[in-house]
Amino acid sequence: MNEPLSAADRLRQHFSHRVINQTRQVIDLWRQLPERQWQNDQLNDLVLACDKLVNFAQRFDAVRHEKLGRQLLAVLSTVPAGGTPDSPQLARISEIIITLSRTALRHTDENGAEKLIPSKKAVYLALSDTSHALAIAEQMQYFGLYPELQRTPHDLQESLALRHPAAAVIDLGFGDGGIAIAEALQASRENVLPLIFTYQGDAPPLSVRLETMRAGGVGLYEQSDVQGIISHLERLLDITPDPASKILIVDDSRAQSAQTAAVLNRAGKVTQTCNDPLQVLQVMKDFMPDLVLMDMYMPGCTGVELARVIRQQKEYINLPIIYLSGEEDRERQLAAMAEGGDDFLTKPVSPAHLLTTVRTRVKRARQLQDLIARDSLTGLLNHTHVLGALNQALQRQQGTPVTFVMIDIDHFKQVNDQFGHPVGDAVIRNLALFLRQNLRKTDPIGRYGGEEFAVVLVDADADQATRIMDNIRNNFARLNHDGSALRVTFSCGIAQCHGHSLSELVSATDQALYRAKRNGRNQVHTA
Repeated sequence: MNEPLSAADRLRQHFSHRVINQTRQVIDLWRQLPERQWQNDQLNDLVLACDKLVNFAQRFDAVRHEKLGRQLLAVLSTVPAGGTPDSPQLARISEIIITLSRTALRHTDENGAEKLIPSKKAVYLALSDTSHALAIAEQMQYFGLYPELQRTPHDLQESLALRHPAAAVIDLGFGDGGIAIAEALQASRENVLPLIFTYQGDAPPLSVRLETMRAGGVGLYEQSDVQGIISHLERLLDITPDPASKILIVDDSRAQSAQTAAVLNRAGKVTQTCNDPLQVLQVMKDFMPDLVLMDMYMPGCTGVELARVIRQQKEYINLPIIYLSGEEDRERQLAAMAEGGDDFLTKPVSPAHLLTTVRTRVKRARQLQDLIARDSLTGLLNHTHVLGALNQALQRQQGTPVTFVMIDIDHFKQVNDQFGHPVGDAVIRNLALFLRQNLRKTDPIGRYGGEEFAVVLVDADADQATRIMDNIRNNFARLNHDGSALRVTFSCGIAQCHGHSLSELVSATDQALYRAKRNGRNQVHTA
């Protein structure tokens, strides 16, 4: 039984909650600013939120949060009143915000002590089968979610009047009908509550799916698909912001490129202009854009010729290229798009049209790149890309500890032989989801092969990594798989980089994993 917290520990926990919650508020305000075109009131709200973060961090002695808060205030102070940050300012703010999102999910503080992470928002469970609801609730807790059971529609309404959950899971058969209840509760709210609907038996027809979507549904799952429900909730609750989009503007007109850059900056996009098309490959190598906006007619070469050359570079095959030109001839536009372009916008183009096109193309390109980099079963990085993430971490190390972790599910062949491969796949997916839930969103996690996984822990030494992974190992061992009494353990090897090459670090981690398995499995061994 846990001993009650001392007064000092309760105070520490209180300020830990305040710091983490304030960090999340800063991140949320930053996300809203580009959508609101950097309105002065919104910018002031962000400045005040950063100031509060610094004050809370001082009282909690959270050195990292205080430092990042002050850095953010310093950059924001250089943004002119009523103005918009330029690209260097946007890039710096985005970098600080992403680092803040990492600290909001850290498991250890600078001294190696466990940090007290505050609870996430509640998820309401409104299912017609109470016993099944209890089983799902138990599984959710293992994945870091905080479910609250709602036994009747009246209970659900009362709970919503008292508290705003992050999301709700509603059975189609709940009360007199889950969709009708959802429509009523959405009508009584200012903001739409994200809802995940569940069903039992045969999959509902498209007409029912449309009704759930109109009632605020963001997903529809068979009630026994607990893993699918939890994965969807995990994505909904993810507070990690995406890196700012990087747009390269290729146009020989300095005035036109500056005007386009200003529109994109107001929307939070980092831009780089290239007024000499013959320099574009070097600029792309240095800037690494997510999308290229290109004029059609420039001295030295045309946009079509330039697009052909860009497409000849294998690293840019999937890079979106949008022509932004005064060319109005439709046949020439189509011909240009056939030579490597993805879209064609005719000048003058409205800012809303430009931004929508850019956002859509960048989003799809990132989704495609994500699919290429990820394992199809787990959604984690594949073998090649997790090693690539480790290599990048080692190159950027600069005194920051980097620790590599390898995990192997114990007696996995027996699971497949006794329960079948579908259950084995479910175990693999459960561990993948468990790692995503219990590690920082910015920690690269990969499926190394078969039942082996790998994690890159940046800014965590071997001792911190051991505590983190041992805690995950203990909790995972208590998880039931496939709705049965099946429980599975894993072994783990850890090695911290001390001047090792990539291959040396991987070999040391692999040896540590081998020792963990040789010493009896279900344990963490550190090189």
